[in-house]
Amino acid sequence: MIGFFRKIRQVLLKKNRFTQYLLYAVGEIVLVMIGILLAMQINNLNEKRKLQKTLNNTFRIISDDLKTDTLIASNIISYYEKNQKNSLKIINREFTKDNYSDCMQCFNLVTFYQPFNTQSKGISQLKNIIDGESKELDSLVADISKFYSVFEPNIKKSNDRMENVVMSNVNDFQEFSWFVDMSQAKFTPELIAYFTTSEDYRKRVVSHNMLAVGNHLGLAKSYKASATELIQRIESRLKDED
Repeated sequence: MIGFFRKIRQVLLKKNRFTQYLLYAVGEIVLVMIGILLAMQINNLNEKRKLQKTLNNTFRIISDDLKTDTLIASNIISYYEKNQKNSLKIINREFTKDNYSDCMQCFNLVTFYQPFNTQSKGISQLKNIIDGESKELDSLVADISKFYSVFEPNIKKSNDRMENVVMSNVNDFQEFSWFVDMSQAKFTPELIAYFTTSEDYRKRVVSHNMLAVGNHLGLAKSYKASATELIQRIESRLKDED
């Protein structure tokens, strides 16, 4: 093709048809520019398809992550709703020496907690895509990013607080004479008396309940509701792409 154009130019020059040669040269430049623009457009379309394919794969991973997270959140919700009911027995002084065997979990209300560990593979991939993409991405990507940017630090903070208060209680309990008996599940009169009648334990339950129910449980419920909505949006997007 290049040889063909070269022959035409040579013929025009030999015949001293400079005006025609000039018009031809301009036309040739225009054709080259059109070819370059078409190649760039095709390349851009290919890059856009690759980006969309990568995004869709990442959406699938995020959806799977969120489904796992909602199951974990459900377990946390179930655990702390039961924890709350048992805490109220202590707070309302319904847990006594006569009925303590009906609520064995009441002895462990402030020394155990359920950490909320979320999946991060999908959002890590999405962050890499966003970092490498200079153009503005769509609303779903923006909402997913906002979801994780809001919940991730709050979940970490809540886990840390729960762990700190639980470990503080465990360390304090080590100073009591009944601590070894408690670790061996021996319900001595001293141990039973502390957990059923002491104001110290009641205050610890109140403090733990405020943090566990007011924060950890509420966060799990909010995360589950928001994650469920995102899952639906992602699956709707993937269905439209098929």
